[in-house]
Amino acid sequence: MRNSKRGSSAVFLTMILPALIVIVMALIYGVREAVLESKADGILSLAGDSLLSEFDYYVQKEYGLFVMKGDEKYLTKKLKDYALRSFERDEKPKVKGLKASGARFTAANTEEIKKQIKEYMKYAMAQGFFEGRKQEAYEGERQARVLRHGPTRVALPSRSIPEKDLAERAGAAAENVMSLEGAFKEGSEGYVINRYILTHFNNRVEQVKEGSFFRSEAEYILGGRYSDEENERKTESLIKAVRTPLNLAHIYSDAEKRNLVITAAQIITPGAAAAATQLALASAWAYAEADNDVKLLTEGKKVPLIKSRSTWAVELESVIDKITGKTAEPEENRGYTYHEYIQMLLFLMDEDLKTGRILDLIQINTRKNHYDDFLLQEHVTGIYIEAEINGRKFGYEKKY
Repeated sequence: MRNSKRGSSAVFLTMILPALIVIVMALIYGVREAVLESKADGILSLAGDSLLSEFDYYVQKEYGLFVMKGDEKYLTKKLKDYALRSFERDEKPKVKGLKASGARFTAANTEEIKKQIKEYMKYAMAQGFFEGRKQEAYEGERQARVLRHGPTRVALPSRSIPEKDLAERAGAAAENVMSLEGAFKEGSEGYVINRYILTHFNNRVEQVKEGSFFRSEAEYILGGRYSDEENERKTESLIKAVRTPLNLAHIYSDAEKRNLVITAAQIITPGAAAAATQLALASAWAYAEADNDVKLLTEGKKVPLIKSRSTWAVELESVIDKITGKTAEPEENRGYTYHEYIQMLLFLMDEDLKTGRILDLIQINTRKNHYDDFLLQEHVTGIYIEAEINGRKFGYEKKY
């Protein structure tokens, strides 16, 4: 009986042992495949990060932004170089369809650039990068520039973005002064991007860096013209669009000025026409003061949003007599600077167009200073990686 039991056990073990061996081998193979897939996952992710490390040095150094040049063919080749060399010879996986594409992350995409600017500026401001930094006034005359090169014009990132009437917005904003003062609230929409512009691009009065193509870069963002002089005139007209209605409101709120206008109108056109003349005189006076305001600002002086008698400069007599000449000086020099008026105008501007023109300046300056064939449309701010490894599909989105 005992021998019979032993024989049965031996037969049972003989029958089950192959099955156990198969199970163990399957487990070992499964674990090996899982480990290989996990390793492949890590290698592909790391290869993507390595590829992103090939960003443009000058754009990052000068503007704090990350962009990388490359079409799908180039990016895929670089990705394969990084990924396939990382596998050991005895564990080469079956890789199919490995490719990297930046099509959805073109550097001309204003949304991706806005995100980068905001992240960079929040970090820079938190670290105090701009504390104590003073914008230097231009010393002497700096030559006005005109962008004449046709291919450079055609390739500007902002060309496809529709332009909205900023002058109309500026005039409307003058009716609500509090909306203009919102430009200086750190939590307000667009504040971070406007701060970026004023710390990275020159304007007519202040220089923050050397080597730029235009002397008036902030004015280019506002005006979008191809010459400094046109952009400066456009910016002057925008400041006047804000200042004229505010100056007109002051004339009518100040009893002395209002009486001067009434008296002058009655002398010029007695009778029924005096009312129309009053409006014409007041409007001309307000515009003349606005014109003088622009002169004060470009000379480095200040102009408040709401005028008082002590900050008013132009006499009515000079308007009537059409006297022009040197800048009229008010009793008090207080209010906002040219820099701050630019900030107000940027606050009123469409965000996409504003970001597009930031990209214009980056492209223009980089072509001037580093690579004469530099085009942001050939650069990306991220990549999408896809591959099939040992039958399993992988997909990654990598962005700066």
